[in-house]
Amino acid sequence: MTRALLVELAGEAIAIPAEGVHCEVLEAGRITGLPVAAPLLLGLTVIHGRAVPVVNLTHLLGLPGAGNAELNVMTEVEGEGLALPADRTLGLTRLPDVPAHAAPLSEPIMVPAPQGTGQILARTLNTRALMATLRLHLERV
Repeated sequence: MTRALLVELAGEAIAIPAEGVHCEVLEAGRITGLPVAAPLLLGLTVIHGRAVPVVNLTHLLGLPGAGNAELNVMTEVEGEGLALPADRTLGLTRLPDVPAHAAPLSEPIMVPAPQGTGQILARTLNTRALMATLRLHLERV
């Protein structure tokens, strides 16, 4: 099993695997939009003195709107930062051993609830696949 940070955005639970990824939960800061950015990118925010892309997770979830979240989960993948909006943190969980998925978000699966009170339906975020998808979008800009 893999440890993961479980967050909620627009009523959807998202599990961010912690192995090999640095995660930090921060209050959402000001986002500077980019005029030619793809729908996957909300813009840039400054975290710890550096500009970090803010991913539009509601777009990945297929939900309308930009998901004006109160938190950002700052992740660092292969030395590059990403800010992932979240409405709230749910806690830590363990993901079952399931085959790795190539898409940025998996189909919903049942994972243990952080409080040990049963299970919760969540989608697993593949941060490396998300970074690769974001790079493709940014190359077109």
